[in-house]
Amino acid sequence: MRSRHIFAMLLGTTTFASGAYAQDAVQLDAIVLEAESDETLLQNGYIAESGRQAMRVDTPIAKLPQAVTVITQDQLQDQAPRTMLEALNYTASATPGNFGFDSRYDSFYLRGFPAYQTGVFRDGLRSFNGSSAWYRNDPYTLEGIAVLKGPASSMFGVSTPGGIVNLVSKRPKDTPYNETRLSFGSHSRAEAAVDFTGPLDAEGDTLYRFIALARDADTHIDGYADDRILIAPSVSFRLADDQRLLLSAEYAKDSTGAVAYMHFDDITNPQVTDEPAGDPDYNNFDQEQFRIGYEYSWDIAEDTQLRQSYRWTKVRTDMHYATRYGLYPDLAPGYWSRYHETAKSHVLDLMVEHKMTTGSFNHTFALGADYTRGEYTADYGGTGDGQAANDAMDVPFYGSRKQTQKGIYFADQIERDALTISASARYDWVETDYADATFGTNIVTSGSQKDEAFTGRLGASYEFTNGVTPYANIASSFAPNVAQVFDDASDPTGGPAEPTEAIQKEIGVKYALPDQRTVITAAIFDIHQDNGTVLAVGDDGRNRGLQYDLTSRGFELEAMSNLENGVSLIASYAHMKVEINDGAPGTEGNELSGVPDDTLSLFVKYQPQTGPLENVGLMAGMRYIGKSYGNDANTLRNASRTFFDLGATYDFAAFGYAGTELQLNVRNLFDREAQTCTGDWCYADEPRMIDLSLSRRF
Repeated sequence: MRSRHIFAMLLGTTTFASGAYAQDAVQLDAIVLEAESDETLLQNGYIAESGRQAMRVDTPIAKLPQAVTVITQDQLQDQAPRTMLEALNYTASATPGNFGFDSRYDSFYLRGFPAYQTGVFRDGLRSFNGSSAWYRNDPYTLEGIAVLKGPASSMFGVSTPGGIVNLVSKRPKDTPYNETRLSFGSHSRAEAAVDFTGPLDAEGDTLYRFIALARDADTHIDGYADDRILIAPSVSFRLADDQRLLLSAEYAKDSTGAVAYMHFDDITNPQVTDEPAGDPDYNNFDQEQFRIGYEYSWDIAEDTQLRQSYRWTKVRTDMHYATRYGLYPDLAPGYWSRYHETAKSHVLDLMVEHKMTTGSFNHTFALGADYTRGEYTADYGGTGDGQAANDAMDVPFYGSRKQTQKGIYFADQIERDALTISASARYDWVETDYADATFGTNIVTSGSQKDEAFTGRLGASYEFTNGVTPYANIASSFAPNVAQVFDDASDPTGGPAEPTEAIQKEIGVKYALPDQRTVITAAIFDIHQDNGTVLAVGDDGRNRGLQYDLTSRGFELEAMSNLENGVSLIASYAHMKVEINDGAPGTEGNELSGVPDDTLSLFVKYQPQTGPLENVGLMAGMRYIGKSYGNDANTLRNASRTFFDLGATYDFAAFGYAGTELQLNVRNLFDREAQTCTGDWCYADEPRMIDLSLSRRF
C-alpha cells in the first residue's frame, strides 16, 4: 500500500500546529528545545549520565559494574537511522549486518549471540516476537537506546546471553517541544513526520505527546518497497502529588518485500548478483502492528516508590511472494509461497523501590514480579503451479506457540563512598504449549513444555578520585525458545527447543575525564552458552532452528565525547571469537558463522561555536566489519568490509529562522558493493543511500 495521500494530511497537521502555538511563541524564547524528556534516561549530547535501563532504578552509568552503551537522542538525530539496526551501527560488540539489507526485521547479534528473538525490550518490558511476526520499533519514536552487554536475566527475565537492547520511548514533556520534518532520498524515498509535546493545562498536570510518520519509498531491490504509516500518541496525568499515570499507544502499517536477499549462484563460491532472488512483480510483505499500555508510579513515602507497567501488542503479517531460480541473469519464478502469522502478547511488571541506610552503607532495593503471556499462530504453504494457484490456496497450518512466563526478582544496589556493589537474583517459571506441522503433510505434533530457572548477577565497581572506575561481574541468563528446532538442516520434522542458559564473567574499567566531557570504557568478557538457537536454511529453502552450545570471548573499547570546541565523537572497537562447542555435525571447535572477528567504528561531528560557520554542522563516520566465516563448517570465508558515512546540517538562524534545519545524511558514501554470508546463505549490503531532510522545531 502506498502512502502518498498521507503526506498532505501530515503537512496540514504541521500548519495547524504552527498556528495553534503561535500565540505562545514569546513565552518559549528562553527554552532549550530538546526532544528527550530525561525522565528515565538522563543524557547530555552523546553521553548518557544516568538511567534505570540496567538496574530498573536510577543509577549513574559510570558506577554500573557492567558494560552499557547508550545511543542518545543527539546521536539518533545526527545519524538519522531509518531502522533500529542502523541505530546500532556504531555500538561495540553489536553486529546488525549479518543478513545484509533487510528492513523487515530488527535482526542483530550482541557479543556474538543472536539477540533478535528475546533480546529486545521497550521501557523495561519484554517484546514477545513470533516466528516471523516481529514488532518493528521506529527510531523516530525513541529518545534513547540502552544496550546492556552480557546476561541480564536476573533483572529482566527471559533474555539472550549477549545482552539486551532496552528501547526508551519518547515521553510527554512539561515544556513544549514541536517538530515537523520532511525527508527525501534515494530510490524515490519521501517521508513526513511530526512530534508534538507539552502541557494540556495551565497547571501542567496533564501532558501529551503525539508522533506521526508516513513514508513512501522504494529501495535498491527491484519490486521491494519500504512504506510505513505510524501514529504514536501518549498522555501523562498527575493523579495526585505523589501519583502519575502514563497512557501510550502506537499503530503502524508497513509494506515491504517478502524476499530481501539478492540471487547468488554457487554455494561453494557464492557471489551475490544484482538480481533480486524474489520476483519483482510478486514480492509483498504487509505488516500491521498495535501497541497500547500504561505506566503508573506512586511515591508511597520519601524513600519508597511503587511502579507498575503494562503493555499489549499485536502483530499481523501477510506475505505473498515468489522465488526466482536459474543461472544469472536468466532467472524465472519457480516457487510461489503464502505466509500468514498473528502474534499477541500481554506483559506486566510490578516493582517496589526502597532506599535505606545500614551503618555506612546506602541500599537501594528493588523487589518485583512480572508476567508475560505471548502467543502466535502461523500458516504457510507454497506451490509450483504459479501465482494464481498460490493466491487461491487454502494456506495450511504451520505452527503455533502459547507461552506463559512468571518471574520474581530482587536486587540490592549497595553504595559506600566510592564502592558500588550490585546484586540481583530472579526465579522464572515458563510454560509453553506448542504445535508444529510437518511441512507438506497433515501431521501436527503438539504438546506442552515447562521450564524454570534461577538467574543471578553479582558485580562491584570502585570509583577512584582520578575518574578511573574498575569493575567486575558474574551473571547468568535464561531464555526458553518459542521456535521449533531440528537435528540438522535437512531434517523435515522439528520439535520444541530446550531453553537457552548461559553464564558470563566480565572485568572492565570506565574512565571519565575531569571535565566530564569524555567517557572511555573497556571490557573483557567470557560467555558460555548451552542450547542456543541458531538459524540455518534447509534444503527446501525454509529457515530451521538448530541448537548450539557456544563460547564467546573477547574485549571491547568505547569512547564518547562532547568537547567545548564543538567536536562530538563516538568510537568503538571489539574483538571476539565465538566457538562452537556442540552444534551441527562436523562443526565442533569451529567459529560461529556471520560473527566478525573485529569491528571498528568512528563517528565525528564538528559544529563551530563562533564565526561564519557557527550554524553549520559537519559529520563523518567509518564502519569496519572484519573477516568472518560464511558457514559453521568454516569452509566459506567473508571478506572484511569498510563503509564511510557523511553528513551535514545547516540551521537557518542567521536568516531569522532559528530552529529550522536542513540535514544531509549519506550512508556508504563510496557506494561499496559488499556481501556477507551467514549459515551458508548470502546477502548484499545496501548501496549508497542519500537522505535530505528539512525540519522545524518550535
